[in-house]
Amino acid sequence: MKRMYGDFSMTPEFAGPGPGGGKRNKRAVKPGVPDLHAAPGPDPNNDGETSFFGKLSRRTRQNFRNNQSSENGRMDACESKVEIVTPYWASNSAGKIRAIVNTQHFEQAIHQEVCSKVRTKRCMGDCGCEQKYKWHRLLAYDPDNDCKGIFMDWFLFPSCCVCRCSP
Repeated sequence: MKRMYGDFSMTPEFAGPGPGGGKRNKRAVKPGVPDLHAAPGPDPNNDGETSFFGKLSRRTRQNFRNNQSSENGRMDACESKVEIVTPYWASNSAGKIRAIVNTQHFEQAIHQEVCSKVRTKRCMGDCGCEQKYKWHRLLAYDPDNDCKGIFMDWFLFPSCCVCRCSP
């Protein structure tokens, strides 16, 4: 028998013959925490009252919609595109191609910012937009050697776009 979730307890009145017999008790759900395994519909734990925390308004921490302007009205000199990718293949720090472990149940996402243009109105003349990179440590495997198994490796991905000028 495959147990997906929940705890098993054996009580004398429900103890069945053989191993695994007994009553299955589902874990108690804490107030305010949604039960991911419940049928869709209204929250059975919500009695219609709003909690103190539900009334508070929060400022968003990150804004991926438009990275060209910030809250203080300033703009980036170089245009760039923000992406969140889940790579399947990448070149490691030694230049070897590795397969990145990215499955339906285990995702490794990379937040990257890629330059859109080499020059912009704000970054021109002796200046130009340059792509900067950042090292990420990801779970990977060598497709040419199954005996190595799954291991951590370092990979370089685009991180930001900067305006660089010659001295």
